[in-house]
Amino acid sequence: MQSISKINLLNLPNIFLRTISFSSKLQLKEVFETREGNSLVIKGVHAESGREPFLLKNVSEACPVCSSGLDIKHTDVLILSQFVRSDGCMLPRRITGLCTKQQKRMSTLVTMAQKAGLMPNLNPPNSKNDPKKRGGWKKYHKYFDETTINVR
Repeated sequence: MQSISKINLLNLPNIFLRTISFSSKLQLKEVFETREGNSLVIKGVHAESGREPFLLKNVSEACPVCSSGLDIKHTDVLILSQFVRSDGCMLPRRITGLCTKQQKRMSTLVTMAQKAGLMPNLNPPNSKNDPKKRGGWKKYHKYFDETTINVR
């Protein structure tokens, strides 16, 4: 009962936020094998990564996209796929932790990537975003120029 009262209630919403990373952190483990009689004990111990100084650090209270300062485009599908559920729909803002402006921008960029055919496996079922399911000229992929991406 005492451990529950020690939880800082101001930090509870941060527990439920999905952590968005722009570079993956390696979960390295060292494996140790020891023999004790007839049994073999295998133990994995976390090891520090050599890439630790190169990872982006969120030092401000801003959303991950605003604080990183990256210019994300619709072709950055590895970053965009972090904001999309497995069925192709956008994750809500309370889970992504993005500000309103960046949530709308990411939603637009995901739609552009889906219409360009860059994220064909991440489309909602029976979606008109899948170019193959469209009729007429809409069934062809759309190609966006850098100047047409005016969502900020």
